[in-house]
Amino acid sequence: MPSQPPDAEAPLLPSVDDQHMLRPEHDGQEDDVWMEDAMSRGTSADMTQFAAEMLNGETRLTQATANLATTIIGAGIMALPRAFATLGLVLGATMLGLIFILSFFSLGSLVRVSQLTQRWTYHEVVEAEYGKPGLMALKVAIIINNAGSMIVYLIIIADVLCGVAPEYNGLITNLVGVHDPSVWYVGRPFVLGVTCLAVLAPLLSLRDLGRLGPMSSVGVGTAGFFAASVVAVTGIAMFKGQLGDFHWLPTDDMMGSTPTSVLVNLLAVLPVISLSFVCHYNVHPIAHSLERFSNRRMMMVIRRALMVCTFVFTLVAGGGYLLFGSSTQANILNNLAPSSLSPIVGTTVASALSFSIRLGYCISLTATFAMLNWALRETVTKLIFKTPMLPGPGFYAVSYSLLVLIYLVAILVPSVWTAMSVTGATAATFIAFILPGFLILRVSTRTHHLSTLSWSLAVVCIVLGFTMGFVTLLNTFWLSK
Repeated sequence: MPSQPPDAEAPLLPSVDDQHMLRPEHDGQEDDVWMEDAMSRGTSADMTQFAAEMLNGETRLTQATANLATTIIGAGIMALPRAFATLGLVLGATMLGLIFILSFFSLGSLVRVSQLTQRWTYHEVVEAEYGKPGLMALKVAIIINNAGSMIVYLIIIADVLCGVAPEYNGLITNLVGVHDPSVWYVGRPFVLGVTCLAVLAPLLSLRDLGRLGPMSSVGVGTAGFFAASVVAVTGIAMFKGQLGDFHWLPTDDMMGSTPTSVLVNLLAVLPVISLSFVCHYNVHPIAHSLERFSNRRMMMVIRRALMVCTFVFTLVAGGGYLLFGSSTQANILNNLAPSSLSPIVGTTVASALSFSIRLGYCISLTATFAMLNWALRETVTKLIFKTPMLPGPGFYAVSYSLLVLIYLVAILVPSVWTAMSVTGATAATFIAFILPGFLILRVSTRTHHLSTLSWSLAVVCIVLGFTMGFVTLLNTFWLSK
């Protein structure tokens, strides 16, 4: 969960004149980036000194790594066990590794492009290279990504509070003892509406997000507790011989029997995994805060954060699938009901564990929802009104209008898998793969030669991004009908 709101606009370094933007290629080696080398050698060039001073933050390497990791780990982790249930353990882990590699390359490309162009926000880089149309596309992608993530959060909150078919073992339904969704006061529209009015609307009214700090800390702790609980319960189930009907490799029932169906199902799952890794609009603010910034140190931050998150993702996805097998749901929280856990850990422990995990995650999602809304509201306001924040009633009008719209979509599309697939296939792949791939290819033609490996990874990011988007949208809105 992000401990601070994603801010794609926060400037890291003021723009410089065009004649100082780029240094000509000097030896043809990709790793010989002039900015990093100049800083590491202590070169006295004016621009190098200026950049070093502006990017010399106070955040240590370990803390910067933690900040990026908490940005990555979000609600997307809940759908990863279902992805493994579709792909099998081996192919699921392989695809998770592929997205790790592409995410590492694309995040590193954004840092590299910023150094080469001296544009130190995602927006500035895109506007400098692709003008107003490119900037508009990025803003729309951020709006779709944040709105899609907020829709996923509301769906998860509704699942936790109301439960899902056929048991409807939600926190509210269990509390009142009514498990019939046709009863209005335990139905999703009413419960989620009350949650929006009583909890989310007041949080969206805050003009100082610093007040959300304690809730964000709870969210980080909850994510760790959730992962540890899944691993612990899986270990107990393994010891007792109570694991689910898992598969190492995908079967015909999981992926289909024809090459076309296998390819479609594979490309439809990848956006869900990709969405879990999207943090690209936060990499510049974290780079700005890094102590003694250099390209090499920032790449260490990115590599370590991605490795930690991939490790956690693998444990949760693999453990969740091992536990529940083919019964793994799109939102793993729905599997963590007392009735599912009691045969493994006993009734008392199962009830306490289920309640703690689900309630804690609801609390953390509300804080993260408010943070995502901050960035979403700012982007929408800038897009429409050309200002980051409206004064007086306008601030509340935009906040509550966005909340109402997201609430309606969450009610109409109650599947977290569908919401994550569409968001991951469109905005997330554009932000995380397609745009970074195009940027590094474009900028490198003026500054240095890309290695064969980097060129190939950039092309893979672009091609795979477009392919995932096309196939997922086709499968969601047409083939699955």
